[in-house]
Amino acid sequence: MSKLIFRTKKPKKGYVNHESFMTHETVNFRDKLPPNEVQQNAHKIVSETMWELIKKLKELGYDETKVGFYIHYSDL
Repeated sequence: MSKLIFRTKKPKKGYVNHESFMTHETVNFRDKLPPNEVQQNAHKIVSETMWELIKKLKELGYDETKVGFYIHYSDL
């Protein structure tokens, strides 16, 4: 089992928008990462969806620089 991780942090000096970070990570040495195509599709879905979600929550007063999300992938 592996997991997809999405996080944001404060923007670097001189930049307006927050920085985001997304990756697939394995939990132990027996775990396998999803195929590259699956990883790329997952990154696209999460980045688009999280961007919209963060914008809407920011309007309600939530901090866009402190976002954390992960979901497990299992190839059963």
